[in-house]
Amino acid sequence: MKVFDVLDVNIFGESHSPEIGATVTGLPVGETFDAGKVAEFAARRKSGKYLFSTPRREEDLAVWEGAQALGDGTYRLDGPLTVRIVNGNIRPADYTYTVTPRPSHADYCAWVKDGENAARSGGGRFSGRMTAPLVAVGGVAKQLLERRGILVAAYIGELAGVKGGSYSPTPPDYRTVTACHELPLPMLSSADEAAARAKAAAARGDSVGGVVECVIYGMPAGIGDALFGGMESKLAAAVYAIPAVKGVEFGAGFGLARMTGSEANDPFAVREGKVVTLKNDSGGINGGITNGMPVTFRAAFRPTPSISLPQKTVDLAHMTDTEITVKGRHDATVVPRAVAAVEAAAALAVLDAVLDAERQNRNR
Repeated sequence: MKVFDVLDVNIFGESHSPEIGATVTGLPVGETFDAGKVAEFAARRKSGKYLFSTPRREEDLAVWEGAQALGDGTYRLDGPLTVRIVNGNIRPADYTYTVTPRPSHADYCAWVKDGENAARSGGGRFSGRMTAPLVAVGGVAKQLLERRGILVAAYIGELAGVKGGSYSPTPPDYRTVTACHELPLPMLSSADEAAARAKAAAARGDSVGGVVECVIYGMPAGIGDALFGGMESKLAAAVYAIPAVKGVEFGAGFGLARMTGSEANDPFAVREGKVVTLKNDSGGINGGITNGMPVTFRAAFRPTPSISLPQKTVDLAHMTDTEITVKGRHDATVVPRAVAAVEAAAALAVLDAVLDAERQNRNR
């Protein structure tokens, strides 16, 4: 079972390899994208944009292949698109956890699957660093969706246990969301309290997690399908590609389990000649197919497992218990920088579903 039906996204490289990148096949030939706008979007993921990001600094200059440069940073798609990003600020010596795996990292699982050299590069292919090429190609997808009247925007809904503004009961205005991206924390409200809690945890050598909410505006009805082809299935699979994501829910999500049917159902109505729902606890999707309301979902991010406090682990060489203190450069929380990654993953999933619908319409 493929994640996508039209697109194929391959991300390559490792956290501390010479370069990382991504190749996307299936993008519509002849359409254009603005590399400057992609760079602006990708800057939201870079360290230094928001509070609590890692000291690691990377230029993240994107080199595009498979598209024709038209001037002024505009490229025309003419086949598989590849983006390459140089890893310039690497310190693989900081990450020698092959024998003593870091708790809740992929070190041990990679050791079991791929052998003792699997954890040699700061998390390797499991690192959050791999979201840099994801955001780059997701930025292209966002532009192609915008031409179709579909806008993807995300923000922090919760950080360090502090809840901020939410899409429930009413999604925020698109411009309100984009405005928060310029704040020290991309959060609609309660940012000061959340920052104080995250700062206190960082001072202890600890980390915090949070929730990113995403709203997809302008989604037409009829996109998606049943079972594995459902819009929820596609979005969730894409978002789970982001390291540290441990939960995804749509609309009211798990809250629906605590409601009665009469409370949970979204009544239909006609407004200005269009079918709408009077509330949106289903998150704009019924039966795996979009119903024309904004698609809304949340992604839960675990606290960064790299913390400077002593932690129990094992010595795989001697099969004994031991203790480690993780060194290196780490985020006190990944949540602020993950907002752009959620938008990117969602944009790729939605673009794939939209292109699939366009293909089916052409074949009718």
